[in-house]
Amino acid sequence: MANKLHELLAVEQDRKSKANQVIGETKKIFTKYDPYFDGMIKKYVPLEEDAEQIPDETKEMVTTVKKALEESLAEVAKALDATLSKEETNASNTAKAELIVGEQNFGTYAATSLLALEAQLNKVLELYRAIPTLDATKKWVFDDQNGVYKTEEEVKFRSVKRPKVIVKYEATEKHPAQTELLNLDLQVGKYETIYYSGKVTSTQKNTMVERIEQLIEAVKIARAKANNVEVNNVKLSQELFTFIHQDVFA
Repeated sequence: MANKLHELLAVEQDRKSKANQVIGETKKIFTKYDPYFDGMIKKYVPLEEDAEQIPDETKEMVTTVKKALEESLAEVAKALDATLSKEETNASNTAKAELIVGEQNFGTYAATSLLALEAQLNKVLELYRAIPTLDATKKWVFDDQNGVYKTEEEVKFRSVKRPKVIVKYEATEKHPAQTELLNLDLQVGKYETIYYSGKVTSTQKNTMVERIEQLIEAVKIARAKANNVEVNNVKLSQELFTFIHQDVFA
């Protein structure tokens, strides 16, 4: 972070632009590239000796919601801190209020800082609302070792059609056996599939969205309190225009 205000002003706009860019890019990944967050391992297990060998299938995850958020929010944090630092540097000792959410006090900020914070939090809220969530049709458990969710092993059997002679009537002294050739589906192997996902649960997403909404509401309340101060009435405009118009207009 810059130590002088002029240094901060020199980088603030670039940081805000970059933050807006990464928010847009991350929202696009969340909404347009859903498969990036999913992976799977599919193994084939033959049930017969000398059976056909089928290679395993794998799909690697490109990223996770947590990783995508960490990468984008790193830039958002730089921009937000730069803007708040500027506003607090420029702010007087009046028109300030505490930012409190529940039992947590985030400090005292100027009305202009809270206005900037509210604007940025609304952009962050849009980002979190775009977070993809786990497929509700599957049963997921959290894999602590890999930091992602996975399913229990899903088993599906592989069948092939094979001809088989069925004896309909056994042979007798007077009649030969009656048989029929049928093509039967026989299980020759099974696929064992485990799905992985870097998404979050709907509950986790809703919790984060609700917390951001709480922050935004708290910022609005704090901003209202910060603006509840006596106005320092300034009467400078007439003097300025008199200076501009002197010796020009009669």
